[in-house]
Amino acid sequence: MTVITSGKKMGSSGGVATTLTTLSEPMVQNGVAGTGSSQAYLERKAVTDTRALAAELCRHFYTLGWFSGTGGSIAIKVHDDAIPKPSQLIVTSPSGVQKERMVTEDMYVLSSDGFILLAPVLKAYPHMPPQCTDCAPLFMKVFEMCDAGAVIHSHGMESCIVTLINPLSKEFRITHMEMIKGIQGHSYHDELVVPIIENAAHEGELIESLVEAISIYPKTTAVLVRNHGVFIWGGSWISAKTQAECYHYLFDAAIKLHQSGLDWTTPSHGPICNVNGFRGCGGNYNRALKAGPLSLNYMTEPSQHCILLDIEGTIIPISFISDVLFPYTHDNVEKHLAATYDSEETQIDISLLRSQIETDLERGITGAVPIPPDYVGKELVIGSVVENVVAMIKNGRKVAALKQLQGHICRTGFQRNQLVGVVFDDVAEALERWQNSGIKVYIYCSDSREAQQLLANSNYGDLRKYFCGYFDTTVGNKEEIRSYLEILRMVGVDKPTNILFVTDIFQEASAARDAGLEVMMSIRPGNAPLPQNHGFRTIESLLEI
Repeated sequence: MTVITSGKKMGSSGGVATTLTTLSEPMVQNGVAGTGSSQAYLERKAVTDTRALAAELCRHFYTLGWFSGTGGSIAIKVHDDAIPKPSQLIVTSPSGVQKERMVTEDMYVLSSDGFILLAPVLKAYPHMPPQCTDCAPLFMKVFEMCDAGAVIHSHGMESCIVTLINPLSKEFRITHMEMIKGIQGHSYHDELVVPIIENAAHEGELIESLVEAISIYPKTTAVLVRNHGVFIWGGSWISAKTQAECYHYLFDAAIKLHQSGLDWTTPSHGPICNVNGFRGCGGNYNRALKAGPLSLNYMTEPSQHCILLDIEGTIIPISFISDVLFPYTHDNVEKHLAATYDSEETQIDISLLRSQIETDLERGITGAVPIPPDYVGKELVIGSVVENVVAMIKNGRKVAALKQLQGHICRTGFQRNQLVGVVFDDVAEALERWQNSGIKVYIYCSDSREAQQLLANSNYGDLRKYFCGYFDTTVGNKEEIRSYLEILRMVGVDKPTNILFVTDIFQEASAARDAGLEVMMSIRPGNAPLPQNHGFRTIESLLEI
């Protein structure tokens, strides 16, 4: 094993940068000093044991088919109670080496900020010169964004094939399978969603897509790469390994269910139907009741099996967000952060907001201030987050990072009955009528699915019993055609016109219409005016449907 005296840092493109740190100096990681000299620290049992563990896991994963042909890699943080997790050393596997022959001395050791501290010695022919895994920059991003303790990059065949069943899908979804319980934050009845990103010639080129996927899906612990494999992580190596086994099981189950003509995305796992060229939509909607004529002359007779509703400006007044939720968030953000700062959920919220602020600063957005790294101290981080949230609320911004944090803050308000959703007077009656007519109703909103369900606890009682499902921007932006095509696939209707979408936003209506859905525009007090000659049918009450 070679001790590096002029370290190399893994860059965002897989390149390196040098540092002048020497081994005679104390080990310092992001302001946290280790015990003894750098060299002594690197020779400690914790580091050696982690290197041995990584080698053992490489050999094991080879037998599972995850690390074949020198492919696949792993990174594990060196656990040390004296050093905060973000500042701990990282052990990672080399590139281009037979994984079934891995030994302790083959492992690299990196600093928490990506500098190579230990590297393998050059072996005799036919071995190639040692090279740190090409995935190192991606591992560093996962450690940074997800507070992970270990990351596994698998080339398992099932993780590749499952991305090809629907080559246009940006997500893998599965529900009601036993091994879903092995995925962090999920139970048997939950729907597991794994984002899919497109492959690149070199793994280092996947960084931007990986970061975007994690930002959009902040609760995911895996990202699939089409035609390639999967990245999986957990809070420890045990969590990462356990979840990797469960993910591969679920990918394999989906493939076998598909081969049997069964749909893995629905609770019943019934026969696959074919909708608008997409396979993998659940449910037999041909047997669903179809709405018949309604008694009032002014009503539209719907032929739709499903109605897809926006929330703001359709179900609830626009003013509820600005006059109720924003002030509640403003008044409680600091208290919420102080009480939940160490929770995984809040750390994810801060990470997502930090990424948004970095973008805002590059664009010169008014009110944006840098959010410092965690090691500067809890108080400084919370203060800068509060300052940014207040500025966003003042400017009326509704970015995903703010909405997610706001949803978690307001959740407490709903649980304590300090908040209650306020819906338009016609909503409850319309939902009851549609349910009695056999029409299935779904929500599609830029707020998280959790926030949507909170809002459904309304001044007219709990309306969640009327909704068959909730869609948020994990299926795609509401102004993009592909988002509605994805909803079509998941809902499982016979044709696009079997879904009626109701919204107050012209761009959303246009995208849905271009995807083939029926569309109506909601005219409510406080909604923005529509363009002249917009071409859509309008309603002022859901009872008109």
